[in-house]
Amino acid sequence: MKLANYLQAARWFLPFRIIFSGLYSLIISARNLFYDLGVFKIHTVKTPVISVGNISVGGSGKTILVQSLLDYFLSNNIKPAVLSRGYGRQSKGLHLVATESTLLGTSVDSGDEPFLIAHNFPGVPVVVSEDRVEGAKYIGEVFSPDVIILDDGFQHRRLNRDLNILIIDFPSTQKNHVLPWGTLRENARNSDRADIVLYSKEGQLLGSEFNLDFTLDVDVFDHAGKGLPLASLSGNYGLFAGLGKPHSFFNSVHRIHPASVVQISFPDHSIYNKKQLDAISAYPCDYWLTTQKDFIKLDPLFCKQKSIYFVKVSTRLPAPLFKHLKKFFK
Repeated sequence: MKLANYLQAARWFLPFRIIFSGLYSLIISARNLFYDLGVFKIHTVKTPVISVGNISVGGSGKTILVQSLLDYFLSNNIKPAVLSRGYGRQSKGLHLVATESTLLGTSVDSGDEPFLIAHNFPGVPVVVSEDRVEGAKYIGEVFSPDVIILDDGFQHRRLNRDLNILIIDFPSTQKNHVLPWGTLRENARNSDRADIVLYSKEGQLLGSEFNLDFTLDVDVFDHAGKGLPLASLSGNYGLFAGLGKPHSFFNSVHRIHPASVVQISFPDHSIYNKKQLDAISAYPCDYWLTTQKDFIKLDPLFCKQKSIYFVKVSTRLPAPLFKHLKKFFK
């Protein structure tokens, strides 16, 4: 067990987690106050910016929503670009993942999620940069898009956003705390900073029009990009994923396909080293299912040998978000 997981589970460490959580919360609150008062400068760029973010750690479905927004803009002849930090990448500074004509990056130097977006949307510029202000200025000067989608941008306040979308993926009745006591990046009351709050996964509200519903494709795809119906696969199979909350993906597959004989959870943004590949190889499954984000980081030959397929996940834009977008892009 990794040290972080051990400390998270150890009862003796709880008082320290509470203390560190209080200190971290004070720092974040002070930072937000300085931005609100204008002590810290918020930079505005010429291109409209739409931020998609969350307030808790783990996978809330941000990248899936970003891809749905890209579908919306492209279908309405609105030219988008994507800006991300590129979490987990091995490159530094501003890195161009894709131009309007060429995919330049890899999942290693771009980060898995920006690379996935660039792979799925050829023709859409994708840039990663720790300095989102620098990245947004670069995108505007080089590509002149109609809109920049800022992936995972709720806490990055240096860059002004024209529409601030927040995804909540934990129950509103759940008493949650700021890291490292709980799973929040900042206090939940700061959700008021968002222009629109959407609810996904465990955070969904009964009957709410603000819910994000994630749908699995009925087809799966292999190492060669060939699709076939998921229902056509038979035999004992395994599931694996490197996600913040993999159980959501596993449960979604089980709702439309027989139960798997094994589920393997890897750390979020896993790069799939030999130890992890050996963990998959240790089970004699007839085939494996995983997410596209995980699949693009695997060697096609390994996927062919182990009969690994990926399942696409999508979501529809909720009606309230449509209203915001139509107001924004008349």
